[in-house]
Amino acid sequence: MVVAALGLQSDQGRHLLVEAGLAGAPAGYTELAFAAPQELPDRVPATSYLVPPSFTIRNVTGRQHEYGWSVHLTESGRSRTVAGGRVTLADGQPVTITPPTKALCEPGPITLRVLLEGGEAIAFRATCSANIDEG
Repeated sequence: MVVAALGLQSDQGRHLLVEAGLAGAPAGYTELAFAAPQELPDRVPATSYLVPPSFTIRNVTGRQHEYGWSVHLTESGRSRTVAGGRVTLADGQPVTITPPTKALCEPGPITLRVLLEGGEAIAFRATCSANIDEG
């Protein structure tokens, strides 16, 4: 009995279970990450333009997939879309997107969020400061 159970955990055993309708195919997923998270700023000067950071989408859904994406800047309790677009990826294909925009931020805390239409999201927070040296 133990040998049969161990055999079903192999790739061939899993395939047999899927074919018999006793197990589902592995679920696909989407990877979303900032391309250089170590370079995300903690503070940005209020008088300069914030360039949204590059991010990477990787399709691991098992099929070609079209992704709609948008970048949102939240400051002073208000959120606005600063960039957006669409990209179609083959299964296993990654793409790095550099949003084609700049946004002038107001002094205070900001949140920059990347959203995919499927609900996946990443974000970072920083302070937009009139005096970049203030601590």
